[in-house]
Amino acid sequence: MLQISKFEMHSGADRNQFGNAAFNLCKAARATPGVVDAKYYWVNANCIGFIIDADPGAWGPGAVSTAETAKASFALADVSSQTSNEHWMGAREGTENYNLAQ
Repeated sequence: MLQISKFEMHSGADRNQFGNAAFNLCKAARATPGVVDAKYYWVNANCIGFIIDADPGAWGPGAVSTAETAKASFALADVSSQTSNEHWMGAREGTENYNLAQ
């Protein structure tokens, strides 16, 4: 499962704080069991995109946050707003979800 999200920096926020918050969220995500990888990318000077690759249930909807992940998420929210969030699943997970619905 991939979580693809974008965050836009608040007007007047410190860009270094924004970048450090993104780094800390990825670091906390990578330390979470079931998370395969977590990276962030500068979309432009005021927007960061995240790609977090995790096992189903380890990250995103229904996952329980660790203290570090919650702390990093709130620090990011202090300086930015989430503008998009998508959860992509592979064929296997999609088929399993479909079969559960039958």
